[in-house]
Amino acid sequence: MSLSAHAAQGKLGFTVDAKFDRKVLDADIKHVEVTVVAPASPASRAGLQVGDVVQQLNGRPLVGSSARKFFGDMGKVKPGDKVALVVLRAGKPVALVLVAE
Repeated sequence: MSLSAHAAQGKLGFTVDAKFDRKVLDADIKHVEVTVVAPASPASRAGLQVGDVVQQLNGRPLVGSSARKFFGDMGKVKPGDKVALVVLRAGKPVALVLVAE
């Protein structure tokens, strides 16, 4: 399931493919992989890459957490907000900070 990870108010500029235990948003997250990074976006400027697997959002692990909470939190992002991600890239964790537009 590909879902946009940008908010209605603040734009981050990336899309993810999220896999859940069930096919509803209150399910536990199993895997969140970046599928699109918009050019000249906050995600691009922070170094996010297609294929990165999001492990943490603002210091909280994603695997096993609520998909509804993840997308709810992303929907609350406003311009100027900082979003800290830890992604897995080539088997190694990479910390990134995106500043929403």
